[in-house]
Parts: sequence; structure tokens; C-alpha cells
Amino acid sequence: MVFSLQQLYKLNTEASETLSRVLKAGKSQDVENLNTAALLKLNKDPLIKFIGDLSKQLENSLTVCNAASLKIEEMTNREIETSRKMLKLQEEQLDSVRESVKQDVTSSVRDSMKSELKSWASVAANSSKPTDAVVKKTVQKAVNSAMESDSRSKNLIMYGVKEKSTTEDLSTMVHEILQEVAHPVPEIMGASRVGVQKEGSSRPIKVTLFHAENVKYVLGKASKLRTAESSTVDFAKIYLAPDRSKEERIAHQQLVMEMKRLATEKPTQRHIIRNGRVISFDKNV
Repeated sequence: MVFSLQQLYKLNTEASETLSRVLKAGKSQDVENLNTAALLKLNKDPLIKFIGDLSKQLENSLTVCNAASLKIEEMTNREIETSRKMLKLQEEQLDSVRESVKQDVTSSVRDSMKSELKSWASVAANSSKPTDAVVKKTVQKAVNSAMESDSRSKNLIMYGVKEKSTTEDLSTMVHEILQEVAHPVPEIMGASRVGVQKEGSSRPIKVTLFHAENVKYVLGKASKLRTAESSTVDFAKIYLAPDRSKEERIAHQQLVMEMKRLATEKPTQRHIIRNGRVISFDKNV
């Protein structure tokens, strides 16, 4: 027998009807009042029929229950198999992510090592054969640089956010700013003021997100803050930037100085920083 809900509903209906007839014959409102004295007052033929009907329904109940147990076991096994497949798929996805992260870190280490070895080679050219300690130090420095770069890739810096007090709710403030540029707003891992607090000035906010891709997306949409309106926040004065290393900040400052110089020398053109260089084009374009 194959279990179905229709069989269960039918069995319930038949049992309810039989019980109603027994209670009616015994002149009782419920099972609790259906005592032996009430049943003895019934005629023999109706009582035999009630017993026969109840026996048949009990047999059907056992059959349906057995089919239901087999169905439940089948569904349980199917659910277990589905869970196994999902766990396997999740593990494959995790392996893919691990491999991707490994490749990214390897690439970062390779780039850092190229930079370190380049400067090291110029020194080594005029000195004796490098020792194992020197080589180990160079590799370690490259690895540390790559790991630091990977960590910074999940951060962004907010400038121009007015510092209210030592008890300000940074998470709410950051969320309010991010919702003007990103939809949906990426989940925030943490936010904190950086630098030394000075009277009359507001320290930058370092915001950490869970994924570097979210940081890239937010920075790409940061220009929306220029036109955002609010009665509580002056978005036009807020500037978003990546979390740069000391060397990157120096290089960026030089690009900013070059951009300002070009703005003075060529006022008819617009000058922007993109991909590590200053690009100029006509304002009408």
C-alpha cells in the first residue's frame, strides 16, 4: 500500500462517523460518558455492527500507519541524501574559495617579491653572494606585505564624517552613509576612528567589510555622495578612499599634487586620478 494524505483523511472521517453513531446509540455526549452500563443497554445486533466497523477501521489504521512509516523513512533517507549533496557542494565551493584566495595571496606574494628582489638585486650586484638569512628575510618581508595588502583590501576609509563624541554610534553612522551608495548595503564587520583625536577636527573612520569585492563596489559608487541629501549628514563633505599603505599614500599624494598643478595650468580640462595616473580630458566630454 502506498501512503497518501487522502487515505489518512478518509480514515479520520470514517472513524469520526463510527464514533458518532456509537455515542448516539449509547446516548452519550462524549467517550468519557460512554460507560459499560450504557453499552449493555444496546441491542445485540447494533453492538456487533459497531464492533465490526471499529475492527475494520483499526485494521485500516494499522495498514495506513505502516505505509506512513515507510513513507517517512523514504523521506528521511531522501532528506539525508540531499543534506549530503549540499554539504558536498558547500565543501566544493569552500575548496574553490580557498584555491582562489591561495592564488590571490600567491600572486600578491609574487608581486611583492618582485618589488623586494628588484631593490635587493641592485644591492646584491655590488656585494658578495647573499646569505640564506638575507634571502629568508626578503621572502618573509614579501609574504608579510602580501598578507597586509590582503587585509587592507577589505577596508575603506571615510574622511569628513563629523566626530560627535566618544560614545558615537559608528555602525549606524557608517550604515547611513553606505546606504547612499550601495544597494543592498554590504554587511559591516567593524568600524573605528583612526589617528589622534584633536579638538576642532574629525578623525577618519576605518570601515572593515567582509569581502574585498564589496569595498571595490562601494568605492566605485562613492561619487553618489556628492548629490545625496540629508538633514543630519553633510554627504558632500564626505570622501571615501581605499585603505592605502604608507608607500601608497605617498604615491597618491604625489598624484594629487600633479592633478592640482594640471588644474591650474590647464583650467579648461578636467583632471582625475585613475589606475595610478592622472588623466586629463575636455570638460565638455
